Order: sequence, then C-alpha cells, then structure tokens
Amino acid sequence: MGKDDPGPRLPAHLLPLFGDQLSERAKSALTRVLSGEAERLKTGRLGRAMELSKLAVKGGGKMLAAKAKGAVGGETSGAGMELALEMLETFSQMRGLTMKLGQMLSYLDDALPPEARKVLTLLQRDAPPMALSEVEAVLQQELGEKRALLLDLEDKPIGAASIGQVHRGRLADGTMVAVKVQYPGIDQAMQADLKNARIIGLMKGMLFFRTDAEAILRELEERFLDECNYLKEAEYQEAYRQRFVGHPHIVVPKVHRELSTRRVLVTTYYPGKSFYQWLEGNPDEAARNLVTRLFYRFYIGAFYLDGLFNCDPHPGNYLFMENGQVVFLDYGCARRYPSERLVEWVALCRATFEDDRPALHRLAVQMGFVAPETNYDKEAFRDLMRYLYLPYLTEGPYHFAAHGPQDTFRLMFTENPNLFKLNMPSDAVFLNRIGFGLVSLWTQIGSSLDCRKYASAYFEGLDPDWPEDPRRGQAACLSSPNPKT
Repeated sequence: MGKDDPGPRLPAHLLPLFGDQLSERAKSALTRVLSGEAERLKTGRLGRAMELSKLAVKGGGKMLAAKAKGAVGGETSGAGMELALEMLETFSQMRGLTMKLGQMLSYLDDALPPEARKVLTLLQRDAPPMALSEVEAVLQQELGEKRALLLDLEDKPIGAASIGQVHRGRLADGTMVAVKVQYPGIDQAMQADLKNARIIGLMKGMLFFRTDAEAILRELEERFLDECNYLKEAEYQEAYRQRFVGHPHIVVPKVHRELSTRRVLVTTYYPGKSFYQWLEGNPDEAARNLVTRLFYRFYIGAFYLDGLFNCDPHPGNYLFMENGQVVFLDYGCARRYPSERLVEWVALCRATFEDDRPALHRLAVQMGFVAPETNYDKEAFRDLMRYLYLPYLTEGPYHFAAHGPQDTFRLMFTENPNLFKLNMPSDAVFLNRIGFGLVSLWTQIGSSLDCRKYASAYFEGLDPDWPEDPRRGQAACLSSPNPKT
C-alpha cells in the first residue's frame, strides 16, 4: 500500500457507525463484502441448511453469538470480528429468514462484542446487491410495457436487505421514486427456511418461544411470507399513510399502485439522513426526545390506537429530513390486530400498573401465557411483568439505558423460574421483537420518555402530541367491551 493510499474505504453513510474503530483488515473485509454482488439465491432446504452448517450453528441464536464470546472472552478481538464477518457474508448470501436472524443478533445479543454487532447491522440495508441484469429481468417480467414509465433508474441500489433491494428512479412528471425489487426465488427460500428444523431452532432461540409451537409457526409463516408479497406491503403502507395524514412529524411515503406488483413496489422517494448519520450530527436533547416520542407513537401508539402493528423496528427503516420530519420505511412485516385482543392487552397493562395480582393471573391464563391448571410461580411472573413494564411504573421520564435488551433477555429466559411453564402466545412473538428493537434504538438515542403518560393517553384514544388527530377518541382498543377481570 502506497504512502498516500488511505486504504480501504467504507461507504460514507457507514462511517458514523464505525468511526475509527475498525482495523485495516476488518475494513478490507467489509469493503470486499459490500462491493461484491450477491450470488444466485439458494432456494433448496438442503442447500440452505448446509450454508448454516458452515457456521456450526446448533441449537439457537445464543449459541451462535456465544461462540464469538468464547473466542474473545467478551472483549473485542480479531476472533470475534472474524466470526461476525463470516456471519455477515453467509447471511448476506442466504437472505430471507436467516438474514433476519442476523439482523436481530445485531441489536439483541450481548454475547457478541459491540464492534462485531455493528458489522451485523449492515444486514439491515447494506447487503451485497443482486446484479442489475437481474433487477431489470424482474422489472420487465412484472411491469411489461409499464417498465418504460420508470426513468433514470440508478444502477447502484440505495438499500439491499433480506427480501429485496431499492433503487432510486424518476417518473415522467419528475416525481422521484424508490423502486423496491424482490430477489428472484426469495419466496421459495423463505418457505424452505420455514420448513428447516435447524433454522426454526434458531428462530425459537431468538424469538423466545417454547410451547404452542404450531400456532407460533403459523404466525411466523404468515408474517414472513406476507413480506414476499409486495401487494400486501402496499396495503399496510397505505393504511399507515392514511392514518398519519396530517401528522406534523411522521411521514409515510405514497405507494404508486399503478407500478406496484407482487414483486415490485414503487413509492415516493424522500431524501434524508440515516439513523446513524442523524446521531453523528449530535442532535440536541429536544430533537432526541422528539424522535423517541415519534418511535413510540408509530409502533406502540399505532398498536393501541389504530390496531396496526409494524413488527420491524430496526435502524435501517428511517430517514431524518432537514425539516425535522422522520420518514418511516418498510411495511412488509405488519399486521392488523383485532380490537378484542387489544382490550386484553390494555387490561394486562393496567393490572400490572395497579399491581392487581388476581387480575394479572386471570389474564395470564385468559391470554394464553399459562395453560389452565398449571402450577407456576405467580410471584415470579408478577415480578417479571413489573420489570417489563418498569418504564410505565416509573414516575416521570424514563431513561432507557437502564432497561437494556440484554438484561430483559436474562430475566425472561436465563433467570426465569417459570421458563418451562409459561407459553408465548402466538400474537406476542412479534411484540417481543418490537420491544427489544425499540429499547435498543432508544438506548442509542440516549433519551427518555414518560411512558405512563403516553400509554394512559393511548388507552383513552388520545395522542398527547397530536391534538388535531382526526380519529381522536376513537382508539381500536376502545371498540370492544372490557374483558372480565
């Protein structure tokens, strides 16, 4: 390497994530992975299982990360980084459900050193893309003559993740659009993963379920296969857009239905900074608190107020615009919640808030956390619920750095005396994913929120930050009678 050669360069939007912490060897390896193109996707169950075998994954997500921890003694070192780079490359090539596991490891598991977890965050939007020729083949097959309506499609994608990649383009009227194109064969790959015992074993470890597996696997299959149908994603995105029309800070991009199909999704493009670029700008306390409230409204508020449920809160799904608005991206892993079930969740929250032990344990059975007649440690269950809802039990603003995902994981699983007696209701699986993802984001933001104030307002159908809300007082969780408690 010459005297004036700066060495391997990372893309500009990734520099805030890593700073100067990476070794030249790690930079070189990352540059090699990011500058390459994805191989043709393996869709067979056997081939995909063999790829995982290369990482010696047997028995759960924690074991995968623990391998790194064992190699480095919990400290950052070349061995831990090597494993993370190997995981990045393998998950990038496999895509689908396996890649989603890598995304979750990036913000959930403390067994990986911090710099190694940062490597896995690249799976959120910076995976190696498929070749432009494959992108064009999908566009021609899906759009036919309408392909000519997409002008100036950029060769390099602005994002590539588990299901597809996004290119910037333009319509004839000058509207800039984001064109999401699905990887050929990803639906078969997802179906293969959902039938693969080894991959499902990993998913069980990462999403924390042990019983009622059949119902939970049906929920997983429905959510993840929905992501392979961009018409479904368009439907959810339009529901969110309609709900947030007029909101002063939340932006949901418009779907261009005439150019959207099962494998192509065209939405209005918005410029903005990534989550890590926004953090690098050292936003002041007011800006951090605003973003924390927006995340809470978009995920938790939409759940209680609107019966809408977006299950994918990771750092790659936001754009921060100069005017202070935040653009929320990616509606593939979403669902609607029935109002009668929302009423039960509100009742569970209130029983925890009020420390109403009889109501709490009746709801535990009613909602499917405990099978009838199960002899379990009721006080341990009560203590766990009060820990999970600690941000709501605290008077005034709560600082999320004190409620880390790793501590929650430990109390829910490794130190839970009820571990093998409690069930995870199928509709709670993705609530866990939201909870862990949001707390991880809030911890990085370093802000606080008066959770009790906002949750209590949502239970009454009110958004404290949006008095002009056109559906004020019409929360989904108020549309059914309260359950018997």
